[in-house]
Amino acid sequence: MKKKFTVKQITLLAMLLSLALVLSIAESFIPFGIPGLKLGLANMVILLAIYYFGFWVALAIDILRVVISSIAVGTFLAMGFAMSMAGALLSFFVMYIFYRWFKAFTPVGTSVAGAYSHALAQIIVGVIYLGNWGVFYYFPVMAIASLITGTFNGFIVELILQNKYLATAVGYEKSKTS
Repeated sequence: MKKKFTVKQITLLAMLLSLALVLSIAESFIPFGIPGLKLGLANMVILLAIYYFGFWVALAIDILRVVISSIAVGTFLAMGFAMSMAGALLSFFVMYIFYRWFKAFTPVGTSVAGAYSHALAQIIVGVIYLGNWGVFYYFPVMAIASLITGTFNGFIVELILQNKYLATAVGYEKSKTS
């Protein structure tokens, strides 16, 4: 039986996608001084979608976010798009696995695992595009940044998940396993 969404849930889904897009696009204009480094703020939205709505809805939001934001900033089907999509997909699957099967991990741990895997996927795509294994030397920088950004984003997600009003609005129960 297919799950039917309430009007509140559909509205929240639209807001989550919009928020992910705004964060993703805004982040692309913030210079960090380290190439490829971003805060990963849109991943907070994806992690929330995993907790609130499950696998398919969160995956759809993630893919739509990458495609629409890359069109908006002009990187669609370029190397940046490939890096972003690979990072988004790998981090999504890792976060979902941590959420679903490793219950000992809080949203902070799940977010760090997602951020780390996002960086790894980007490095792999960089190696493939450039044909140079030297790109892997950049991974320690990305891994340290992932630890910091993943912790920050996971902490924010944890605070949001503790909001009883929002949990009620989306029909989320703490014991939910899907």
